[in-house]
Amino acid sequence: MKNISFLDEDYAGGNPGALVAPEDTNLENDGSQEELFSKIRDHFEGDVIPFYAPDRTTALALALAAAAGKNSLYLCSKTSYAASRASASITGIAGMKPLEIPSEFGKLHPETILKCLGTLPKHQYDRCNIVVLSQPTEYGLVYTPEEIEEICLCAHENNTLVLVDGSRLFFAAANLLRPFREQTLFAGVDVATFGAAKNGVAGGEAVLISKRGIAERFRKLQKAMHIDLSGAGSFSSGFDCLLTYRLWRKRALHANKMAAALGNELSGIPGIRLICSVETNKVIAEVPPGVLQRLSEEYSLRTFQCPGDVVRFVTNYTTSGEDISRLIDVLR
Repeated sequence: MKNISFLDEDYAGGNPGALVAPEDTNLENDGSQEELFSKIRDHFEGDVIPFYAPDRTTALALALAAAAGKNSLYLCSKTSYAASRASASITGIAGMKPLEIPSEFGKLHPETILKCLGTLPKHQYDRCNIVVLSQPTEYGLVYTPEEIEEICLCAHENNTLVLVDGSRLFFAAANLLRPFREQTLFAGVDVATFGAAKNGVAGGEAVLISKRGIAERFRKLQKAMHIDLSGAGSFSSGFDCLLTYRLWRKRALHANKMAAALGNELSGIPGIRLICSVETNKVIAEVPPGVLQRLSEEYSLRTFQCPGDVVRFVTNYTTSGEDISRLIDVLR
């Protein structure tokens, strides 16, 4: 069996880090989960309305449909999760399709958004009213709160909303060392997803909405599509543990630290080149064909062409120095 240590954060396993008594999660699953998400509301210090979705793709699809309307179009980076692996499911759930924008390692900028909007034919322009940002990007790069605010201002001036895909928001927050709210709702974001599966809490994703109209549409979509909310209690309790005991920060900082260490090791191996900076828990490196073949025999990893053979290494809260040493031994 191949080693999956660097395949994805999900393979660290679901572990909320602290036991939560079953009676603490036995609340009515009405969709809003007001009591269950009390810690999230505290962190955002505003009139945020949290919801539960059973997985990342469903969270994105429902959030997009509630904000922009079913059967509309959404702008996103060509390399984003919303444009690639999730696009078919989003189309199936919400009837929405992506308009892909070229990006710099997944990061969008106001000028590229304006250029795209300005070149759309009218029948597409009229249907395109939301931009999706990944924080951090699929390459692990982080938007500063100021960058997100600039994008939101640009989008809103052009009657376009902004959604942040925050399935890895914890890792961006650990890099920035600034509150979650500053890189989402306080920066002008209209709706954000907030995941914990990448940081050890399996079973769902939160959706954060600040506008009552969008929240009401989200609630109606949940009911109309018979979204399974049975996992909301256990998910929210695990999420609360991450927030209450600042466990999220310890785990995310560790994962980011391990990625930085791995990046340093890879930089010293002849023939291997990092294609972008290491800002969170991902290391993206171009490797020679012979090394890739040897690596593929030992590890399950995501690879792509950029234009050479590029490998994505993902660290998590369980990654150890020994894991990195074993990987480097294979690469040498």
